[in-house]
Order: sequence, then C-alpha cells, then structure tokens
Amino acid sequence: MSVDTSSLILALLIITFSSTVQGSVGFGGNLIAAPLLALIDINFVPGPIFIAGTSLVISAALRERESVDWHFVGWANAGRLPGVIVGAIVLSSVSESSLRLLVALTLLVAIVLSSGIIRVPESRMSFATAGAMSGFGATTASIGGPPIALLLQHRHGREVRSTMSAYFVIGATFTLPAIAAAGRLGPDEILTGLALIPGSQLGFAISGPLRKYVDAGRVRPIILVMSTVSVLVLMSKIVL
Repeated sequence: MSVDTSSLILALLIITFSSTVQGSVGFGGNLIAAPLLALIDINFVPGPIFIAGTSLVISAALRERESVDWHFVGWANAGRLPGVIVGAIVLSSVSESSLRLLVALTLLVAIVLSSGIIRVPESRMSFATAGAMSGFGATTASIGGPPIALLLQHRHGREVRSTMSAYFVIGATFTLPAIAAAGRLGPDEILTGLALIPGSQLGFAISGPLRKYVDAGRVRPIILVMSTVSVLVLMSKIVL
C-alpha cells in the first residue's frame, strides 16, 4: 500500500477538521472523516483513520480526566463487547443495506425519544444497553458514538467529552485487534496512521478554546443534530 504525498496532505487537513469537531463535542470525528478519506484513497480506512482517532481520544480523555464517569465507562464497555459480537454475526448473514437501515431506524427512534418525549433514566442497564447499541452500530455501520452521546446529552460538556473519550479508548482495545485480524492493519497501514496523528493532535489543540462555546448551553442540541446527521449519512448510503 502506498499513499501519495498530495493525498496525505489532504487527509491531514480533513483529520484536523474532524478532530477539532470531536475534541469540542466528544464524538463525530469519523462521521466526518471516514467518507471523505475513503473517496481520496480507500487505504486510509479503517486502520489508519482508527490509529489517528485513538491518538485523539487518548489526549481528550487525559485533558479532562477529572470529569470521566468511570462507572458509566465500565458498564457501557461491558455492553459494547456483546454488541460487537452480535454485530459481527449479523454482518455475515444480512445485507449491508439492511444493516444500515436497521442502525439508522434504531438511532432515529433514540433521537425522537430523547428529544423531550422520554428521558431514559441512567442506570447500569441503560449504560450497558447504550454500549451494546454502540458496539453493534460501530461493527455493522462504523457509527458507534450517537447511542453513548444521546444517553449523556443532559450532562455538562466536559463530562460528555471526557467520558466518551475514555469509552472510546477502552473500545479501541477491542477494535484494533479485530482490524489486524482482518488483515487491515499491517506495517503500511500503521505507518500511514502514524502520519495522520499530527492532524489529529492539531485538531485537538484547536478544539481547546472552542469548548467554552459548546458548553454554553449547546451540548444537547449539538448532540441531537450530529446524531441526526448520522442517520442521514446511513440513509444516503442505502439510497446511493
């Protein structure tokens, strides 16, 4: 695998922007970067973009580590693993378009319910359920952030960002070995991923001063909007 210099520069710009968004809100980086990088060069996904993203979430978790809800992280990741397993099983037996439709409809129901009709109580069961939905969505459609974000939407921005980042860091220990086992994380992919890290770290640095604007009463609407965008992206892939 080889990525030319012009493609790498463009990829770095995209990673910088997507990392700025995720560093400010807490999720959504891959939602922006993955489809764009795939258009530039398919070799950027999934391994290299995941390495760059892991670098970002480690930094984000450390930056606001005092606000991490480790109780939530533990139970959400307990649910994530079976969600990943079920997703992998379903992935092998159901068409890709059907899977995307299933994930999109599930997210849509969650968005509608959380927009004011019902407030899901926080409990071990709801944490694990959100983790299972996240693991299933990440495995089948590469979108795992919205279920976690929707459950955390009523919390302060710094708690959303730090808790989601810690969740993603632990989740990476499931995903990276899976990508490697699938033959998509060899030496070339690792080197390309490392080359993208400066973009993720620059975006992370830019996101620092932007956090105060996100936290000024905008956390919940931003999460709802970005979750809705996730549904639209999935539906567009089905149509196209």
